[in-house]
Amino acid sequence: MNRRLKASQIRLISTLAAIALALPFGWQKLTGLFTWFSPFVMLNTAFVLKSFVLLNLLGVIVLIMSFFRKRWFCRYMCPTGFLCDLASKYNRKSRFSLRKVPFLGRWTALMSLAAAVIGLPLFILLDPMAIFNGFFSLFTENVSAVVVLSFTGLPALIVLSWFFPGIWCVKICPLGGLQDEMADMRNRLINLRESGESGNTVKSKGRRVFIASGAGMLLGLIIPRFLKAPSKRYFRPPSSLPKNLFNTLCIRCGSCIKACPSNIIVHRKDPDDPASWMTPEVTFNNNGYCIEDCNLCSVVCPTGAITQFSREAKQYIFMATAEVHLDNCLLTERIECDRCKTACSYNAITIEFNRNNMISYPLVDSAKCVGCGACAVICPPRTIEMIPVLSICT
Repeated sequence: MNRRLKASQIRLISTLAAIALALPFGWQKLTGLFTWFSPFVMLNTAFVLKSFVLLNLLGVIVLIMSFFRKRWFCRYMCPTGFLCDLASKYNRKSRFSLRKVPFLGRWTALMSLAAAVIGLPLFILLDPMAIFNGFFSLFTENVSAVVVLSFTGLPALIVLSWFFPGIWCVKICPLGGLQDEMADMRNRLINLRESGESGNTVKSKGRRVFIASGAGMLLGLIIPRFLKAPSKRYFRPPSSLPKNLFNTLCIRCGSCIKACPSNIIVHRKDPDDPASWMTPEVTFNNNGYCIEDCNLCSVVCPTGAITQFSREAKQYIFMATAEVHLDNCLLTERIECDRCKTACSYNAITIEFNRNNMISYPLVDSAKCVGCGACAVICPPRTIEMIPVLSICT
């Protein structure tokens, strides 16, 4: 009884901590921290990008713990599982039985990881921590029917667990399925060492891994052919991955949006571009700009869709280019102004003088302009337009 009470208390504390860190409370580098604990997200992104960052160690620790303690993360840390278990608990009258439902979580986990090896994290959006953190992105948006429907994953799982107790956590969740595979791997090694495992059991488990991996790789080869690059040009956060890779790796957790101190990152809601639905998009319409010494969006991104970069490297990361429309520029009307030049921290704007018409005008050096938007925001007549860099906008 004491052991159960202790475990339930830990789960409650973990859930409250996860909720607090998922809300846009200005946590900076800690924003959405619990997403990093998911070994399912960690392995999918590591297989796709063939890279590893320091915070990925949190996922590695959970993976190792799951090897020794079955579903360790589910038992102590998963906030989605805690809320789903509460819903299942309060519907004790349900006659639903889990016995006839196959362990879909194992299949989705294996298929997703196999597909990730060849570049497509097939079921990464089904990760419970991605769904959990995505729900709290509602607090960063103006409430509308479209936005609410886009982030109903967590409430949907809770309702599903109420009608069918335990079905998500036990049978469907890919993170739970991955942990089950780790526990099975340990038991298999123990049985082989101590008494020898029956050939039929080994073949059965090996067959599942072979079929799931083969199906995942096949889908990983086929699906990208149907994913079209977005036709419209728009702004991605600095150091974002190009084209479809960004859309497939981004788990729509909203951590970059919550962490951005300028509030210039929003969810993309273009019905003509469904592949990038609810991914982060930079907008310069909120009287903010991309601060010169800020790299928070890359630090809190748990999948590497926004590649981590240092503050010093930001002057070499091009997001857009400023374009001055001289027709409305105050200088061309012989009104003294150098706000764009003063605001530019990259020395990309100079004031040139035309001796022919005796008029000064601002000139943008595209080799230095990273597209932070400071000049566009401070320009009194708003005559400076930001043009997306082609390499990251498609």
